[in-house]
Amino acid sequence: MFGAHQAELQMAHWQRALPAEVTVEGRERPVTRTALVAVIRAELLPFITYGPTYARAVAEELHRALDMYIRGRGEEFTYWLNEALRAGIKARRVEPFSTDFVHVTATAWGISHATGTDIEGARLNVHGCDETAPNEMGGVGVVYRHPVYDGLTFHSVDESSEFAYNAGLLKRHARRWATTRA
Repeated sequence: MFGAHQAELQMAHWQRALPAEVTVEGRERPVTRTALVAVIRAELLPFITYGPTYARAVAEELHRALDMYIRGRGEEFTYWLNEALRAGIKARRVEPFSTDFVHVTATAWGISHATGTDIEGARLNVHGCDETAPNEMGGVGVVYRHPVYDGLTFHSVDESSEFAYNAGLLKRHARRWATTRA
């Protein structure tokens, strides 16, 4: 879509030019422009800028998603954004997930897992925060949800963590120093 040197300009353009939100049937809240730009920045940017990590499939699916977002077609938008994210997962080469390692967030998205009597298995919660955006109370600071991943349900917390790891939302924790036996 564009060169790596133009990425920040394109992000700023999308933040200004895209419609503020699009309504998606079956969701409590609409998908906001801020959430969409956060998804692009955190998960898709390496795959849509020309260079060694460019993935044409990701760029084409994102182009379709942006078109549906601009047209206000929420269901089609989430479908194509999900397709772009799936293509990104395929393009991302990660080591196999293992519960033996500690995993930490890899992006600005906050990750949590909900379990309980009203949830069969585990529900993945993916939230972001824009500390500069005005909120409904007249102050600043808005929490927004991931347009595709927030609310997905899995059989277990481990399965939910594996999905988040493969999607690039989590990474293995790298210790600053290794302990060795003397």
